[in-house]
Amino acid sequence: MGGEKFCGDPTDIYRDPGLACDRLFRHCRGEYWPSRRGGMPPLRRSRSSIPLPSPRDLPVGLGGVVRRRRSVRDYAPVPLEPEDLSDLLYYSAGITGWAVGYGVELPLRATPSAGALQPVEVYVYVGNVRGFEKGIYRYDYFSHGIEAIRGGDHGATLADIALGQDHVGSAPAVFMISVVYRRTFWKYWKRAYRYVLLDAGAVMENLYLVATGLGLGACAVGSFYDEELCEVLGVDCADEFPVVMVTVGRPLEQA
Repeated sequence: MGGEKFCGDPTDIYRDPGLACDRLFRHCRGEYWPSRRGGMPPLRRSRSSIPLPSPRDLPVGLGGVVRRRRSVRDYAPVPLEPEDLSDLLYYSAGITGWAVGYGVELPLRATPSAGALQPVEVYVYVGNVRGFEKGIYRYDYFSHGIEAIRGGDHGATLADIALGQDHVGSAPAVFMISVVYRRTFWKYWKRAYRYVLLDAGAVMENLYLVATGLGLGACAVGSFYDEELCEVLGVDCADEFPVVMVTVGRPLEQA
């Protein structure tokens, strides 16, 4: 396109594929930047979701939570409570306010999002949560409920998809954070790839902190077979791709 430039030394792309990919998402002065086209991509609302309990006030101060936060992979074989699931989802991805932008009312969530475009979707595999059937659900942040996606025991399948990591199969809950890339691309063009990863990382960190505050343990999992996880979640990896999984449960050492 007219005026488009390539940032940096183009010979770098032959030495390091990771750097080559990064070059594609860099801005430089004077380059072509396409304007927004069409309306803002819509946010997803559930037609039917299972309501969650109202979120509680977290029991400890932020400073103590940050100091105690560690990755925990060994979980006791005890269920999480419905209130735990509610708190984890609300304080990581729930709606905490509203604002007007782009001519529409926008939800503001518990973590920041570039341009308030909200590309992050959160799914959870309920393996052992009191009062809930086993299965994979999508968090509907508009209603603070969970929508059933796929019923049944999927612990072994998710562990296999995560390159055989046992704690993925034994955790009472596995949160799967994905992003709908086009929501952010609509405004931010090639910078969108970085922004959706930042958005997803903020949700991941809140899951860690909320779990710690509730006396639970969490562990982020970045290694998995993307296409297989998309199939389990029932999404098209070309439109919505998973970024990270987070296992949560009661630490075995506290049982």
